[in-house]
Amino acid sequence: MGLKKYNVTANGTTATLRLSDADAKARGLTAADVVGAKPAKPAPKAKPATAKQAPAPLNKARTAATTPTKSD
Repeated sequence: MGLKKYNVTANGTTATLRLSDADAKARGLTAADVVGAKPAKPAPKAKPATAKQAPAPLNKARTAATTPTKSD
């Protein structure tokens, strides 16, 4: 019983596992997943997330123009 190296991708992370043929079949791996085999098609790359910017805060400084006046 020989072990082969398989490339496995889970949650965007690729790992190399040494598995027997029976273990690889149980995980749904094929001959294309064996290390050294040409991949049929590269996995699509995820788009980078754009940075979200918070809105500018309101100016809360009290100036003469914004200070309430007392009315007698």
